[in-house]
Amino acid sequence: MNSSVIITADSPADLSGDLTARFNVKVMPLHIILDGKSYRDGIDITSENLFDYYDKNKVLPSTAAVSSAEYLDFFDKLTNDGSSVVHLSLSSEISSTHQNAALAARGREDIYVVDTKNLSSGMALLVLFACELRDGGHSAAEIFERLTQLLPKVRASFVLDTLDYMSKGGRCSSVTAFGANILGIKPSIEMSGGKLGLAKKYRGKQRDVMFRYISDRLCGAEEIDTKRAFLVHTGLSDALREDLRGLISDLVPFEEVLEATASCTISTHCGPGCMGVMYMVK
Repeated sequence: MNSSVIITADSPADLSGDLTARFNVKVMPLHIILDGKSYRDGIDITSENLFDYYDKNKVLPSTAAVSSAEYLDFFDKLTNDGSSVVHLSLSSEISSTHQNAALAARGREDIYVVDTKNLSSGMALLVLFACELRDGGHSAAEIFERLTQLLPKVRASFVLDTLDYMSKGGRCSSVTAFGANILGIKPSIEMSGGKLGLAKKYRGKQRDVMFRYISDRLCGAEEIDTKRAFLVHTGLSDALREDLRGLISDLVPFEEVLEATASCTISTHCGPGCMGVMYMVK
């Protein structure tokens, strides 16, 4: 293990406490603004708190990027013993976090900031790969270079149960959301080039849609890297998650299928009942 290299990530990587401990990752929480007060994503507020508040008040919190000054303080504390940092940021196409982190690292030879062009477990896949490179003795510069080569290999998508949250957050029009809800449309959203785009429209019951979505994602023509996959969600039942994991394992012989609960940053836009499967291709 290369103890002089520290791997860090923005909180929308949606890494559980178990995974951050297992892979020794430091997380920078984004800000969630609710009733004029700022909360640290995953520390002061959870997605469950967010959904409860929305159900009672029909008001969504807003999200705020970490400032350059905050990143600078974060990086300084990690590098004051001579260590180097490789930081994986939320896609620059959907947040200013990458720009702010890069600004804090400007002129520094001990900090490397990676624009993952991704979110949620799409980021997490790259974070864990970076940790394995670190444990293999690679330098921060080598890890940064390898990660930039891997960016196009990440496949990240999810299927929504409702468009209400995206509408409230300004990600789609209220007319589109109303029409989709009336028609029972559940859209699949995919990351491409760092941006979110519509991949497919589903109709039907939530469980059936999720099963069809997983089959569509994993039964394609691409050669999937079977090292690991993530099942990411916004608060599904234990039984449903077990069934979804079973389907993923039946379709592709992944060495491990990890689970992730979406952070507040992600849940603010996706809402409850959202689920995605994320993996890499060879």
